[in-house]
Amino acid sequence: MLKNLLIVALGGGIGSALRYFIQESLHKRIEGFAPYGTFVVNVIGCLLIGLLIGLAEREKLGTPQVNLLLISGFCGGFTTFSTFAHQGNSLLSDKPLQAIIYLSLSVVVGMSLAYISYKLTKA
Repeated sequence: MLKNLLIVALGGGIGSALRYFIQESLHKRIEGFAPYGTFVVNVIGCLLIGLLIGLAEREKLGTPQVNLLLISGFCGGFTTFSTFAHQGNSLLSDKPLQAIIYLSLSVVVGMSLAYISYKLTKA
């Protein structure tokens, strides 16, 4: 268990550092505030997690530790949006109503709580 945690932490650290680098690089190159860097990272993360999980399911990615490093660690650190997208897609094929509820509530509740908690700290 400890070994797996360290593998995920290593991948997560690398993913987080790369996310920061990409976001900052894009934000510095594009004037005015717009979350272009975050958008790019989320799109890349979704592409990567789909590829990696597909390869892992076809047993062409590697060992379970490599999967932990790249999928849970790297993709998880790079963007949690990739996991959100993968889980939503998985639900869509088996339980479409549950997928719609999960995706909708995640966005609405998440955005609402971020807004409310931000406003509460400013009061």
